[in-house]
Amino acid sequence: MRQKMKSISLASLMVLSVMSSLLIASVTVSASTVVITEAIQIVDGGTSSDSQAAVGSDSSGNVHVVWTRNNLHLYYAMISPRGETLIDATQITNSGLHKIWHPDLAVDEFDRIHVVWADKAGQHSIMYTALSPWSAPMDGMASDDGTISAIDDTIISRRSQNRDWPALDIDSQNNVHIVWQDNYDELGRFFNQPQIYYSMIQPDIGSGAIVTLFDDTLLTPIIGHKGHPDVVVDANDYVQIAWTTREAARLNLRSSLTPQVPCTLSGPTSARSSTVEISPAVETSRALNPFSKKAT
Repeated sequence: MRQKMKSISLASLMVLSVMSSLLIASVTVSASTVVITEAIQIVDGGTSSDSQAAVGSDSSGNVHVVWTRNNLHLYYAMISPRGETLIDATQITNSGLHKIWHPDLAVDEFDRIHVVWADKAGQHSIMYTALSPWSAPMDGMASDDGTISAIDDTIISRRSQNRDWPALDIDSQNNVHIVWQDNYDELGRFFNQPQIYYSMIQPDIGSGAIVTLFDDTLLTPIIGHKGHPDVVVDANDYVQIAWTTREAARLNLRSSLTPQVPCTLSGPTSARSSTVEISPAVETSRALNPFSKKAT
């Protein structure tokens, strides 16, 4: 009798779980439930080709947008939380011939805007600039590069072969962490397959320059196609980096905690190294602790 009641209870639980999943799956919401504001037009480029936008927000809820125009220059705009244009489309790259691709931006605790992008004109470069939009009148008109730039266009990496897809994030000390995809292979060890590189810089707004803390550091010294990286800094200032990798025409997802980057800065101590396989088919990630005093 007891066994029979147990079987009935298990069967009932299974039926209830199936019914609840069907009920949840049938719940729908309207656009008005999830859309807080209507879409607004940031800029009308007319006959220009505006694309590859990146966005961030500051402590006051203002929205900062960068994008490429005809892949020749990088433009910036600032929108208030109410959707009002504070700074209209403003060119923020220096004059000259450029081939701008894949910008990314992040906002620091002082509401300064940090931007990276790839410039494929000539020898491919990973570029960086810092903006202080508060220097502009914010009257809805376009500003200019000289007014809002806190740090002028700066080369992060420029060597032989190609590089692209930069991404950045900022830690609690306002250091900027940059990753990108790079075909640089001086010794031909990777058969010209792109790898993931990392740099860490310290913006010096007062002098309008940067201090390079880590320069062009290879993160993936393994044969195989790596690409499309992204980066985020967690609450403990560990740098979490994700990228895609092609192995036998598949994408794999792995996570490894290997914070073994040497540095003389003060900060959290190095965590124990470990590697965990998460699942097949998507991306690869790595966590770094650039503040570790432990040398490899």
